[in-house]
Amino acid sequence: MHVRLSLGQRLGLGFFLLSGLVVLTAGLGVFSTRSFTQTSETIQANTHLYEQADEVLHTSAEITAIIDRMLLTRQTGGFIEEQLADGLSGFNQQLANLTVLQTADNQNSVNTLRTFGLQLTDLVDDTVGNARDGRWAQAQVLRHTEISSLQRRFEAELAQLTTTYQTNLDDALNRQARLQQTLGLVWVLMAIVAIGGGSFTAFAIWRSTTTPINLLIEQTHHVMQRDFTSVPPLERHDEIGRLSQAFSQMTDWLRESYHQLEERVAERTLALSTSLEVSQSLSTILDPQQLMQEVVNQIRSAFRFYHAQIYLLDEATGDMVLASGTGEAGNTLLRRQHRLPRGRGLVGQAANTRLPVLIPDVTQDANWLPNPLLPDTKAETAVPLLYGDTLLGVLDVQQNVVNGLTQADVRLLQSVASQVAIALRNARLYADTQGQAERASILNQIGQRIQRAPDVESVLQVAAAELGQALPGSRASVQLALTPNAPNGRTQGKA
Repeated sequence: MHVRLSLGQRLGLGFFLLSGLVVLTAGLGVFSTRSFTQTSETIQANTHLYEQADEVLHTSAEITAIIDRMLLTRQTGGFIEEQLADGLSGFNQQLANLTVLQTADNQNSVNTLRTFGLQLTDLVDDTVGNARDGRWAQAQVLRHTEISSLQRRFEAELAQLTTTYQTNLDDALNRQARLQQTLGLVWVLMAIVAIGGGSFTAFAIWRSTTTPINLLIEQTHHVMQRDFTSVPPLERHDEIGRLSQAFSQMTDWLRESYHQLEERVAERTLALSTSLEVSQSLSTILDPQQLMQEVVNQIRSAFRFYHAQIYLLDEATGDMVLASGTGEAGNTLLRRQHRLPRGRGLVGQAANTRLPVLIPDVTQDANWLPNPLLPDTKAETAVPLLYGDTLLGVLDVQQNVVNGLTQADVRLLQSVASQVAIALRNARLYADTQGQAERASILNQIGQRIQRAPDVESVLQVAAAELGQALPGSRASVQLALTPNAPNGRTQGKA
């Protein structure tokens, strides 16, 4: 007879059978665990007793050592008495702890130790009092007679208590060992029962579910081979049928997501290739102004941004001066010689922190500075132009879509900004080198013409004429000052 059960009913039946096995084994486990816990508590209690007794013995020895040191050095008060007070306080506290841990077997021994502890405290006080009054002989007698006798009795009683603790501990360990053996046997039996019952139940469920699952696996082969065509759901009315329907819907979603991912990868590939093209074009431009204008134009065109601009740092004032911008808004701002005080807006923040700043939605940021020439700005990012540790400027990019700029865009712009900083630095170095070369050439020409002059008057005329052409200014003159009283009897001149 074929029983029509859903997958949930089959699993419920199997769960019910397994639950019965679990309850059976759990009962045995609880019994064994309770016995094991009791034994463990006994072992733990005896272990604490043993450790506490050892601490009491150690503290009493320390107190005796402090008294011996006091009698040897014949010094009282101060540090020695503080040590004795601390030692006695700890000693009495340890005896109190020992009383808390006592059992019926060792109650008499613990009470005896408490009495010895009180007597030891009194004898120590008497010894210190004699020493403080200068009666060192009486203190020595107390130390080597009564304190020594009390300490020997104390140690003997403590040794007996320790022996009792050790005996109880050994008995508990033996019981624990026997319990572990019994518990191991019980768990082996429980494991055999659980494995046997679980295997039978699992086999029964497997037989009733493998066929539809195999059909579902056949459908997944298409997706595994990146075939995202529509998958027809299985004609079933149980959980596997609903799973098949969900799998069919998931395949449709994967197909759409895969196509969207391909489009995003294509866009990102285009962006990376454009970034490479920007880098290649930058390497051929040596004029700083042309370089920056070309950068913002290519960035806006390549990444389809709403606006792009570059600010350079004015080292004299600390302001950020607009150096290039795209579109009519950029030209207008350049004609106005637009600048931002350092620290204001996204550009100022990026300049101060030397870190990229991203605002996906400018309406949600109170520090954002709107620009009337760019009314459609919805997102903005500012990336510093850094050459090593030197701030050259800031690359500012704006988009006309909320969340139109992401961290991925910031990373790409950082790469471009690094290239721009290097190219801008190279262009400035090239311009400085060209200027130095031109000045050196002019000075060389002036020197050659001066050397060809026949007399002093001609030298002065050539120098004035050449300097007037080489240096900015409306006119140039050279004066010769004569000093009549020279040490050698000649006339000295100054130009």
